[in-house]
Amino acid sequence: MIKITKHISKNIKQKWQQTKPKYKFILSFVLLCLSIRALPLFAPIRPQDIAQNQQTLEFIDRNGLPLGTILTRDQENTVVVPLEQISPLFINAIIAAEDKRYYQHGALDIKAIGRSLLEAIQAKQIVSGASTITMQLARMLEPTPRTFGNKIREIWLSWRITAGMNKNQILQAYINRLPMGGNIYGVEAASRAYFGISATDLNLAQATILAALPNDPTDLNPYYNWSLLKQRQIHILKRMVEDNYITSAEAEKVLAEKITLQPKNQGIIAAPHFLFWLSQNQSTAINQNLSTTTTPTVIRTTIDRPLQQFVTTQVQQVIQNITPYNVHHAAAIVINNQTGEVLAYVGSPDYFNTQKMGSNDGVQALRQPGSTLKPFLYQLALENQVINPNTILPDVPTYYAIPGAKLYSPTNYNQDKFLGPVIVRVALANSLNIPAVRVLEKVGVEQFLNRLHQLGFKHLQASPEHYGLGLSLGSGEVSLWELAKAYLIMARQGEVIPVVTTIPSKTSPLFQQKKSQDISLLPQAESKWMLIVNMLSDSPTPPLKTATLSKNYHKLN
Repeated sequence: MIKITKHISKNIKQKWQQTKPKYKFILSFVLLCLSIRALPLFAPIRPQDIAQNQQTLEFIDRNGLPLGTILTRDQENTVVVPLEQISPLFINAIIAAEDKRYYQHGALDIKAIGRSLLEAIQAKQIVSGASTITMQLARMLEPTPRTFGNKIREIWLSWRITAGMNKNQILQAYINRLPMGGNIYGVEAASRAYFGISATDLNLAQATILAALPNDPTDLNPYYNWSLLKQRQIHILKRMVEDNYITSAEAEKVLAEKITLQPKNQGIIAAPHFLFWLSQNQSTAINQNLSTTTTPTVIRTTIDRPLQQFVTTQVQQVIQNITPYNVHHAAAIVINNQTGEVLAYVGSPDYFNTQKMGSNDGVQALRQPGSTLKPFLYQLALENQVINPNTILPDVPTYYAIPGAKLYSPTNYNQDKFLGPVIVRVALANSLNIPAVRVLEKVGVEQFLNRLHQLGFKHLQASPEHYGLGLSLGSGEVSLWELAKAYLIMARQGEVIPVVTTIPSKTSPLFQQKKSQDISLLPQAESKWMLIVNMLSDSPTPPLKTATLSKNYHKLN
């Protein structure tokens, strides 16, 4: 037996040696390709590896009024459903729209790739893509910029998916992740948000509208670009006719059918920015509590819904009045100074206005704060005895030499108008810039920056040299949330308490956590904070009265 094996091996070796080099190369290349293609079998991606673990959260206000439901703990509003609970009309529509030969090819569609390459050569540009549903799923799982290297990675991931999942499992994972506009993902969430029904009840008109959305979920938003969405629907209906899913008569009937959309609130009644922010930033105790239940979890927030709706209306009216000045965004937050509870939280005039990026949260966004840091500067200066309430500050043209830069010359909001010598109270009440810069020069940028860190401005992480004297005028970026927390400390005369967003039950782990939270006090602060609050209550002083008021007061050198 051993002799026979040796003889066979010898014959194979001789034949290989006699083979022409080009055939050796072709055979080696084929073997290499087969080896690479077989590798995904050793690293398959199975359904459980990409399972979407979601938990429904129901939010109520402090008095039990509903605020809305978020279907996951992140901003992706999605509901995972099995393929059997999705209308076959939608399944046919999405296959016709995205990958007509889905059940006839593997991870890649070689025929589509060949067609795409031929069209690109003829047109000298990319005319159509060749991504299959499996490749699109791979891109959803690991989003990356579209480069050649990432395309290879996408193909590799597609092969791994195919190695561990059958066609229906892949299609189910894909459909549950489809981007459907805004923060809505998956056909079930889209069906509920746009039509108020489950995906299993979609008719042909609704199914083809939803199948049109993933192509460009922003520009095809049904609330703002209905005509463009209808054009995409026509394209899908034509493909369904070509693929014999429906007849031409059925397609024409669909186009004539009137489709009614739900209000664009996606199941949220009030405070959408707050609900999404809260769902992303809950404490570990809440997350642990949520993960142990499969039923919708009710979270009682500190929001006062009538107040929330009033503040939202006010923000919208203000923006409406100043829109001619190219101002389109505003945010507001209301905090109870006694308890630290957030009563209202408005991140933008309209969360659901995707054209104006309404989902951007202005409460958490970083912006230059302008003059809003001045009270904290004056409080620190009073605390360090750099100034007293009667100190005279010069509001006159001033120049500061900055190494390697032009002379720094701060101006007031009214540009070239100055009040001359003013007392501290007048300088703060009128929000004068030059006196504030002068005070910061005496206090020191580093000391002021340290105080801002104590107040909770965690985003001011650059060096004192980076901000310079402009820090008194808002040269650093902070959030409205940080500003509100700092002003809460001011209202409490230097007492630092946590900002509260939820009202836990007595049985919740958060109840004990809330009871044990420490209250701290900024050093030597109380009387100085009271002075600042009192000064801020003043009305701006007319320039003519300033000289009379400041005649006999101490001057800051």
